[in-house]
Amino acid sequence: VDGFHTAAIERLGIPSVRLADGPQGVRNKTHSTYYPCGMSLAASFNREIAHGVGTGIGWDASARGVRVMLCPGVNIYRSPLCGRNFEYYGEDPYLASETAVAYIRGIQEQRVIATIKHFALNNQEYDRHRTGSLADERTMNELYFPAFRKAVEQARVGAVMTSYNAVNGVHAAESRELIDQLRSWGHEGIVMSDWMSTYTLLGSLLSGLDLEMPQNYVFKYEDIKELVDNGVIDESVIDEKCCRILQPFSCFGLLDKPALDSSIPENNPASHEKAYAAALEGPVLLKNDGLLPIKASRKNNIIVLGPNADII
Repeated sequence: VDGFHTAAIERLGIPSVRLADGPQGVRNKTHSTYYPCGMSLAASFNREIAHGVGTGIGWDASARGVRVMLCPGVNIYRSPLCGRNFEYYGEDPYLASETAVAYIRGIQEQRVIATIKHFALNNQEYDRHRTGSLADERTMNELYFPAFRKAVEQARVGAVMTSYNAVNGVHAAESRELIDQLRSWGHEGIVMSDWMSTYTLLGSLLSGLDLEMPQNYVFKYEDIKELVDNGVIDESVIDEKCCRILQPFSCFGLLDKPALDSSIPENNPASHEKAYAAALEGPVLLKNDGLLPIKASRKNNIIVLGPNADII
């Protein structure tokens, strides 16, 4: 409807569902608790803290009528220049996987659908519509897929978002190979595109993509109907997409319960506590060689660098 709401189908009792960006809080035309970035969350090495952040975000989403959160982001750091590295969980697949599973469980326990992204091999932001990632099967399975696989198998994540880039020559939203991989792990929910990352109608229809965001650039009713009427695709292809969207909508109560949970305050002290706890856990001292605690006589020998140095 407007980039962050699905269209309602009143004759079938299907409401409009609101989505919102994460992963550091609930975005898009609202104010919300701001949580430590993914890099800091992973640095906590603490599943309980990750679960708490997910729980807080789930509360914040529910208090605003948001039923699909577009998070977490779990892409493995390939380049230090990637503009969204701060959102992700680092270079280690195990750390990223464990953090993501706990975070997703926290969100979804509040009957809010989590969306793990960006599937797959999303290694940079610059020129992201025209870049491609090349990797062999072993590299993908050992490095780039584990966080997504655990999210499906262990956290039962409700939605997966494809990436902008091509993977081995095929754009992710149009890659049957990639989306079949998700289904082989047991993902029964939504596969949605990243915003404006679909390029051809037939490629997107046949790949297994269910939901095009933020609007129907290629999934136009008239064009799809023509393909069905002419026997190019079977109508069952469309039926399957509808089922995969409605199944998590139904499981999470989106079809029969109010979207807004008025019992949760928007400015929620409990959410603030989750954010603060995560902020305290992020800095990790691997070994103290006597520097801490800092003595007054040593202050003149220490320099603090970075964008937030002035608040120390």
